[in-house]
Amino acid sequence: MKGLRTFRALARARGLFAGFWLAAFCLALALPASEAPGLVPLAGFLAGTQPFHALERVLLAAAPRAAVLASALAALAALAGAFVLGRFHCSLLCPLGTCQDAAARLASAGRSARRGPGRREGRAFGVARPLAFALVLGGLAEGLPAAAALLEPYSVFARGFSRTAGDLAGLALNGLEALGLRIPVVTLRWEPLAFALAALPFAAVLAAGSFRSRWFCGELCPVGAALGAINRLAALRVRFDPAACVSCGACEKVCRARCVDASGLDASRCVQCLDCLAACPTGALSYGPAPAEGAGAPDLSRRRFIAEAGAVAAGAALALALPAAASASGLALVRKAPRGSSGRLLAAPPGAGSVDRYASLCTGCGTCVRACPSGVLRHSGAEFGLARPMVPYLDYGRAFCQYECVACAGVCPSGALLAVAPEAKKRTAVGKSDLVLADCIVVAKGTRCGACAEHCPSGAVRIEAVPGRPLPVPVLHAPTCVGCGACETVCPATPRKAMTVAGLAVHETAEPPRKDAPDGAAAPPVEGFAF
Repeated sequence: MKGLRTFRALARARGLFAGFWLAAFCLALALPASEAPGLVPLAGFLAGTQPFHALERVLLAAAPRAAVLASALAALAALAGAFVLGRFHCSLLCPLGTCQDAAARLASAGRSARRGPGRREGRAFGVARPLAFALVLGGLAEGLPAAAALLEPYSVFARGFSRTAGDLAGLALNGLEALGLRIPVVTLRWEPLAFALAALPFAAVLAAGSFRSRWFCGELCPVGAALGAINRLAALRVRFDPAACVSCGACEKVCRARCVDASGLDASRCVQCLDCLAACPTGALSYGPAPAEGAGAPDLSRRRFIAEAGAVAAGAALALALPAAASASGLALVRKAPRGSSGRLLAAPPGAGSVDRYASLCTGCGTCVRACPSGVLRHSGAEFGLARPMVPYLDYGRAFCQYECVACAGVCPSGALLAVAPEAKKRTAVGKSDLVLADCIVVAKGTRCGACAEHCPSGAVRIEAVPGRPLPVPVLHAPTCVGCGACETVCPATPRKAMTVAGLAVHETAEPPRKDAPDGAAAPPVEGFAF
């Protein structure tokens, strides 16, 4: 009985820590940086604790040496911890896993969260885990992150929770404002397509978890596949002694991973929640190193090894074959020059390097969207291609990229956005402005205006007296432009903006900021043409 009390205390402590960790994630992602700028570092730190993204940065992101070293240390720490403590990450540090536990508890009215098939019935899905892992990693290597966007647990949680919380809060605030109750918080935008693409995968995982607890963790999660394989070899883990088992079924009733019954324990599915230890009355289940006699040795049968190795090979082959199959069918899996409704090239945030590199690594977690203080970052639909969903881009119609801000690059966990110093960011051209003087209200309506020049941080746009013009007009010096979008955002011209910004496929280095008139800037502009 003393041992049971100890295990119950440990199980409760684990649950409390997992709940605290989930609360930290929710706090960091619930509000945009415009409302809670102090939470941006917390969001970046928490995103950096997720092992799959650390592995992605090391293998694929081509990051600077210092960033690769930091990610390598994080990945090695996760692997070393798994070899010692098994799948502790899944039970303690994975927010999506804790959300599934909560959903299962709610669905069972607070009673045992275990539902669905037991250990034997679940074996048919065993090959799905390594298949998913290979498909996700192979897809990223091929520049097709759709599988990672749909299956990587942090991306599913962060995007799903932040969009759900943010968009529902926006709807509530809009509703209150319509009733005349103005809340002193910036009203969030309602975007149905982005909401659906983010909320549906998240809801599907929670629904599966409420019906069959931790179903996603045991059957499809790529992180769970890797850590589950290591868990079989972990020095300290839950172990099963068949000689002490009396087939009472107590462990089956509480096992959230459906990995144990009277016939044995599937170590690859076990998430080290310790609930079974607190329920077993005979001591058939224990926690620690393998006994000297070898009882509870890991299941490494030849048939299982061949099946899982074949699944990994099939997943890798499928990832490699997808581009050719899509090309033959006419599907646009990848768009290297994605364009918005205006026909202009969409702009990738600073730190991307190029649109293609950025979109090939982005899993659409949305951490950068929440960290952006101006709100210029927006989730895409399929503008970057069917295999690159939910990639954020700079939407100059809603805001502009702040000149000294590097928040998005600082919180990106995947390496799609590499860290950039504020001074270097001021010279990074992510797009270029275009001026159609005929649409400017100075020319079209004879009204004085200098909004674009007042907001241009680099001095690329100035208001100059030009021969033949009764009023000073905007003059653009494109080499100094960094594509921040300030000119487009503030331009009051309708129905067409006189200043617009198109993204650059490959980012460039702009000329240093200039406040003096550039050489040749006073030349008379040609009305109606881009200048």
